[in-house]
Amino acid sequence: MSSNHGISYDALKYALTIKESYQSGEPLTVTGAAKQQRLLMPEHLLSNDLALMQYDDPLALAVIATRDPESPMALAAAIRMGPHAKCKELITGVFEVVSDATKHELVADCAKLLTKNAFSPEAFHLVRTRASNHVVEIREAYRRAMADNLRALLDGKMAAREFVEEFIELASNGNLRIDIYRRLVMKLMRSDAVRPSVKFMLLERLDRFPQMVKLQIVNEVNSAPDTPEYQTLKQELRWIYETKQKQQTPQPINASKPQASAADLVARSQIDFGAAAGMHQRNSIIKPAEPTLRRNANPSIMRSGGFSTRELSSWLN
Repeated sequence: MSSNHGISYDALKYALTIKESYQSGEPLTVTGAAKQQRLLMPEHLLSNDLALMQYDDPLALAVIATRDPESPMALAAAIRMGPHAKCKELITGVFEVVSDATKHELVADCAKLLTKNAFSPEAFHLVRTRASNHVVEIREAYRRAMADNLRALLDGKMAAREFVEEFIELASNGNLRIDIYRRLVMKLMRSDAVRPSVKFMLLERLDRFPQMVKLQIVNEVNSAPDTPEYQTLKQELRWIYETKQKQQTPQPINASKPQASAADLVARSQIDFGAAAGMHQRNSIIKPAEPTLRRNANPSIMRSGGFSTRELSSWLN
């Protein structure tokens, strides 16, 4: 397929990959400095100074503009697609389809405004300004909701599980900058006012956090002092790790060997955890209900207190 009309086989491949990411709940990432994977943010799409590789393809942008559940990302993708639509007649038609197919009224309005004004510089300036303001407004609204939920949790008006679920949804859908996201999570983990049950639930949902946040949580817990609370959190982290390993590498059933009892498995976990985290064998493992481990991510390898680099890499990859 020729790219003379603005569409190529690579473009279709990129678009399909992004569509699959939305279907599986995987976040969209972009390669940053030192080849680190970072979350794709609306600001990236709105910037003319950043080369975003596959995200600069008009078909990829069309998928984001129609599929993204949050209006800031969809709006930013539609605006970045605009110059392609101005130059290629076929992409102009795709852009018109985007304005009809998107689930966000603001995206449709901006796309129609650009088309009506023949993609003029004035029209682009107007929609970019509106998009930038919209990103700020949405983030502020989500932050207020998170603050209200925290007050309700501390006042005993909100259940711990409900708080954690809404915290993750608000942080993800609010397109928070990764540094703010990480800071909020670490404040929860370090706060004496937050019940340990909330911290347990945050650990159970590690796979729903962005990679940089996930690594920060693991490092924070492993390097924490050996207080009773943090010892229990370290044990919880070890149990999640072992569960993850079992899911990734299923063991073949050997009929000739007797199967280990539940007590044996617990005892083995205690020994493994003591060796990896430097804790005494007398520390018992508190084993909660099976955690929700929903998705994987592509991390960089980092050294983490209680875990070796090899262990941490195999778990998070």
